[in-house]
Amino acid sequence: MRTDMYKVIVERPRLIRGNSLGGGREGGFRQFMSSEERPSKLGMRAGHRNRKWLNENLAPLKRFLMSQVGRPWNKVHAELLAGIDQRNTVQQHILAHVDNYVLTEVRATPRANGRGVVFEHLGRWRSHGWIPVSDSWAPLFVDPRTGILRLTHAAEAKAKARVAKLQAATRDDAQKRRVISAYKELRCADDVWYEVTLAEVPGGKLTRAERRSLRAVNREGAAAAWDVWKKRIVTRYDADTYAVNKRQLNSAEIASFGLRSV
Repeated sequence: MRTDMYKVIVERPRLIRGNSLGGGREGGFRQFMSSEERPSKLGMRAGHRNRKWLNENLAPLKRFLMSQVGRPWNKVHAELLAGIDQRNTVQQHILAHVDNYVLTEVRATPRANGRGVVFEHLGRWRSHGWIPVSDSWAPLFVDPRTGILRLTHAAEAKAKARVAKLQAATRDDAQKRRVISAYKELRCADDVWYEVTLAEVPGGKLTRAERRSLRAVNREGAAAAWDVWKKRIVTRYDADTYAVNKRQLNSAEIASFGLRSV
């Protein structure tokens, strides 16, 4: 481990709040935004609730730990301690972040079929009990049998779960929806098929970034329309189109489209 790790991780200038979020214009960072109580003259500092935050660069620590996979955790931990003065509060702070990357309280439980073991750890909230390391937040764990640092493969497991969920949603949507044209669809609800007429939601189209930066004040001022399918008011922050009308299909139409109950 590099001897100046604590400097790389902790000792660097702190960011001004909002620099990476559009100049600090988000509601939680600035005072008197769109407020009638704003004074006629406002100093640069007075306009901010919190002007700074702690800016820690944990990437070097993570890279070091990831490069130690396959080594005994005792030796890796000893190297960390050798480069940190625990009498120094700032340097000791590094050790608090190690738990974010390495699970040390791990047990090996035999599988029900007798083939191999399942590695489990105590979650952040111990009341949740033991959970598989592949469901954790950390990329590494210590094998309780050998003391070797190993990968949890948690990121890969979560990625597979997201893909499976998306594929299941796509299959479900294909069974319950047929697109006829840009503004006409066939949709199924409670085993009943409807012809749904769509229209553009009032207001200009929004980019993905604009949707993510949504504030309550934007939604309140946006043009809205009543979606008869969702049975609620929608704006451009919800979707680009909405259901204007729906009509139940008769048996002849259902047969002509080759539809069936789901």
